[in-house]
Amino acid sequence: MGKDSVEVKEHSTGFTSLKDAREYACKLESDIRESLLHPNADKSSKVTFDECLTVYLNKKRLKKAELLRIKYLLPYFEGCKVTEIKDKWNRFCSLKQGLAVASLNRYATIVNSILNSAKDDLNITPQTIKLERVKNEVVFCLTDKTRSLLLNCYSEHAKPIFIVYAYQGLREQENLQLQWEDVDLKNKRLFIRISKNGEPRQIPMHNKVWWTLARHWIKSGKPTTGHVWLNKNKKPYTDTRNTGMGGSPIRKAHINAIARLKRDYSISIKMRCHDWRHDWASRMVMAGVDLITIQKIGGWKSLDMLKRYSALSAQHEIQAINKI
Repeated sequence: MGKDSVEVKEHSTGFTSLKDAREYACKLESDIRESLLHPNADKSSKVTFDECLTVYLNKKRLKKAELLRIKYLLPYFEGCKVTEIKDKWNRFCSLKQGLAVASLNRYATIVNSILNSAKDDLNITPQTIKLERVKNEVVFCLTDKTRSLLLNCYSEHAKPIFIVYAYQGLREQENLQLQWEDVDLKNKRLFIRISKNGEPRQIPMHNKVWWTLARHWIKSGKPTTGHVWLNKNKKPYTDTRNTGMGGSPIRKAHINAIARLKRDYSISIKMRCHDWRHDWASRMVMAGVDLITIQKIGGWKSLDMLKRYSALSAQHEIQAINKI
């Protein structure tokens, strides 16, 4: 076409009939002419998600969790054109109604990142997926009585895990993936190797956590290595950070404890496993611990994540001053 030319390497069309092969050749020639005449034209209707993903993977150095999420998304988006992404996303959401809004937003963010990374390279106009608004989490705090009763409602196997959860402020997988070599009973310290914010941390043990871990250590045969917590099959709990899907391996034990609390004590509460962490942070604030210390022990990346507890602190101060 003029002085411009495009070399097309010999390849199989995949067709068995001459008619289909000729139609393929005509379309290929038409696409080449279009690209030469309008090199900067939008190609969203022709570029596939797979092509965008290739550009993205070549540009980014991804963490394992991100790669796992991409692997999970592929069956739903593989082969679709950029212009079809929103329809594919709506289909994905309809099939995954059990996922929390925050989880869906994580997948949406990855899809958007993949499309945006290829925007200039492939001359496309991404149809960005709109993230759903996550409602501000209500500060969660149990009464001392309810907390004590609930902990006693867990099974004998699960109770030590949840005591650590309740009094140490760990994230679920930080707790479940604890190794004995990271438990310093002598100096009452815990070492968290893998944290959500990417920074390992060493933290002091709560006295109740120390007693719980010490008893569990003796009961387990005084091991020096390996996982602290094993499931009923004597296997380590699944590290859901490496599956890309999230979820809680101890959710069933928690649901059973909530049900027992209602059955035995007529106390009905709505509480997720992760709310133990919020309960811990709330109690720390009401005990007068400053937010920076809470941030360091709890492993939050920034103080912004703790702003929700500021109002709780002010409210507690008002209640305290009126006690005299």
